[in-house]
Amino acid sequence: MSDNFTSQPAQSSAHPFAEQLSSHGVPEGMWPFLSDHGVGTLVQKLGIVFTDFAVDRLCATMPVQGNTQVRGILHGGASAALAETLGSFAAALHGAGKANPVGVDLNITHHRAGRAGLVSAVCTPLHLGRRSTTHEIVISDEDGKRVATARITNMLLPVEP
Repeated sequence: MSDNFTSQPAQSSAHPFAEQLSSHGVPEGMWPFLSDHGVGTLVQKLGIVFTDFAVDRLCATMPVQGNTQVRGILHGGASAALAETLGSFAAALHGAGKANPVGVDLNITHHRAGRAGLVSAVCTPLHLGRRSTTHEIVISDEDGKRVATARITNMLLPVEP
């Protein structure tokens, strides 16, 4: 599958969120589509950093520390937010600036506790249509053990002029 954003010419460092986007691993080809809000404040708060950014495979990491629940393990809501972030960015890549993704369904199964270090998430497409996308997101701990599995469906709304 092609990469609709990272193959575009590099953008100027005058972007209002250049430092933020760079520190979260977002390729410069995607920056023009993030000029209003950057990666969003939740991505910053959770410490999500993208490591692979393509239509057919989108990956990121997130620290367990700072994203825990009362028992000191990774919060299920943080895992869900990581999954939704990847699925939404992947849908945006597929939309190639012509459609905006809007999440319509997210489900997540938690398999084991994330206890320390970083969790890694790999997002792959299950369906890439004209009006909707569905992605699977697998979240693993540093030992490669599956922490959670999620599926997200996004509706693609046409960009209004």
